[in-house]
Amino acid sequence: MSRLLFIDDDIDFLEVMTLFFEKNGYDVETATTPEAGKKRIIDHKPDLVVLDVMMPSEFEGFELAREIREDMKLTDLPIIILSCIHDRKQVPYRFAPDKDYLPVDVFLDKPVNPDVLLEKVKSLLGEYREEPSHNL
Repeated sequence: MSRLLFIDDDIDFLEVMTLFFEKNGYDVETATTPEAGKKRIIDHKPDLVVLDVMMPSEFEGFELAREIREDMKLTDLPIIILSCIHDRKQVPYRFAPDKDYLPVDVFLDKPVNPDVLLEKVKSLLGEYREEPSHNL
């Protein structure tokens, strides 16, 4: 069973994602601050991290993603950023994964359809399996 870590300061979002991903066979950990998220990464060694950007300051998620890659040296840990920063901040540009400035694997805008997020998680974890055409 793959372990996911959701780091977000929105408790309701964490509860919904926990229920959805546990129903789909994942072990889910949550954290509401970057500091708690770093501790959970060290203690629980998740297979993938889903990270918010704005918690409670404006760009903590970006900073945490860089810390995970650079300070913690976890270059192979898949990271998905979910954020409503494009809507809330009305920035004239779009954030996207970038090896040097935004070292994440996927950037999705909130609100996100849980099924879309599930597909991204499966893809990053290599969990796609072809269903057999007949019963074994």
